[in-house]
Amino acid sequence: PEALKLKYDLAESPDDILFYGYLHQQKKCFGLDYNDLIIFTLEIFRRRDDLRRKWQQRLQYIMVDEFQDIDGLQHELMEALEAHHGNLFVVGDPDQTIYTWRGANVKYLLEFDERFGGTRTVMMNDNYRSTPQITMVANSLISANKQRIAKNLVAQLPPAQKVRCYHGKSSVDEASWIAERIGQLVAEGTPLRSICVLYRAHYASRPVEEALVKAQIPYAIYSGVQFFDRKEVKDALSYLRMVIFRDDLSFERIANVPRRNLGQRRMKFLRQYAEGNGVSLYRALCDNLDNAIMKGTKARQFVDLVERYAPQAESRPASELLADLLDKSGYEQALRTEGSQERLDNLAELRQAVYEFETTCGEEATPGNFLAHASMMTNLDKGLSSNKVKLMTIHAAKGLEFPYVFICALNEGVLPSRKTQTTEAMEEERRLAFVAVTRAETGLFLTCADGTAHDGMPRYPSRFVLDIDPDLVDFDTPLEDSLVKDARAYMRARDRQLERAQAAPVFPAGTRVRHAVFGAGTIASYDAERHAYEIQFDDMETSRTVNARVKLEPL
Repeated sequence: PEALKLKYDLAESPDDILFYGYLHQQKKCFGLDYNDLIIFTLEIFRRRDDLRRKWQQRLQYIMVDEFQDIDGLQHELMEALEAHHGNLFVVGDPDQTIYTWRGANVKYLLEFDERFGGTRTVMMNDNYRSTPQITMVANSLISANKQRIAKNLVAQLPPAQKVRCYHGKSSVDEASWIAERIGQLVAEGTPLRSICVLYRAHYASRPVEEALVKAQIPYAIYSGVQFFDRKEVKDALSYLRMVIFRDDLSFERIANVPRRNLGQRRMKFLRQYAEGNGVSLYRALCDNLDNAIMKGTKARQFVDLVERYAPQAESRPASELLADLLDKSGYEQALRTEGSQERLDNLAELRQAVYEFETTCGEEATPGNFLAHASMMTNLDKGLSSNKVKLMTIHAAKGLEFPYVFICALNEGVLPSRKTQTTEAMEEERRLAFVAVTRAETGLFLTCADGTAHDGMPRYPSRFVLDIDPDLVDFDTPLEDSLVKDARAYMRARDRQLERAQAAPVFPAGTRVRHAVFGAGTIASYDAERHAYEIQFDDMETSRTVNARVKLEPL
């Protein structure tokens, strides 16, 4: 424990602080996490043949459920335990392998019969969850994948309504359509709890949330936080609120975000000064900029920021003011430094929300009015009633089922994710869409929208919509031929990009390289799925993952 404590104390990077801090706390309480239990078991088996044989002989039958989700360590443990009797039974669906980022590998199932000779495969294609209309869409969608076992779901339920698809003029229009359809379902007697809206990433929930609030439809976010309650969104709105109101709540939230060395001791001083003099915390800071206690802080820069933009609060568009505040405060750059893509996506979605508010409200779209609009979104009824529409990511929905499912934001760059960098990863995105489709029991609604993405690129319907046999889907408005043509051209270019990325030369493990920022290091491994190197840099305690597109100089 002492050695780990020393490494923790000396750690500088966030990765090292977390890693060694975690190991130190484990050691202190003699704790093992889930992976440790497997690693220690395998190590004991390697060192003690007698113990390995004991457990191999005792466990006559090994059965593994959800086999498509297991990682390398779990697979190694399974092999060790089944080696004596050879009685192994696994259940899984390679079309639902959506956790490669957690170590799952679709090849464990695809190559199972090669690894274990004499395997008997039982295909369980009968589907008792979804209607024929839904299973046919699922079959059509997943058939485009090459890395799979050819099979088709066969619905055992009677026919019902056809799968519907709506292509909105904008994300607002798309979300409004979803809210209207939900309203119709409720009017027909469907309980709200029987309806679920699925999306690829959390930021995609924002337009749907606003539409549901406007339609007075109760909803609950599962495995996530409502959009306007997310930390980075609250932080950004606090900057906007700060230049308008200079209130204590906003000050407490963002005065030291990003870090300005205004820690607990200095904040305590400001609170005492403010209380003693009957002023706000911001005024307390202004009054004490030259106080010795503020030496070594960036308090003056914070005050300069507020004073610079406060006079503009009622004259500038909210979108411009917010963008400047996030830039000049250093907040957005701090998120980029952290590598927090999900938080950056949420900020981009917040900007989109401000832009839509300005477009809708015209002259009334002041920063102050937008804050009032946002406050209505954050003060929603948070009662415990279970009769609400469920909103969740597709990953969170795995293993669940709902009578009616809406899959929103089915656009290129969302699903499939714009972060997809290999053909294997693209197949996983398709499997994710397949999982989403097969959550529906009775009714399935697919939606996408026109407009521009966060990076300014045109929005195209997802390939997972266009690849479905059009005879299986009712389009509320047929997709224009020119749109489909442009979308197909974009997809072909994207696929060529993925193929080039995979064909790029790879430094073998052990190669010495130099990185422009991190310096010299040694290639530890290459991850083809992520198209990234794991590099142990000479001046760092722990290795770093570096995208293969980053320039590396061989030494």
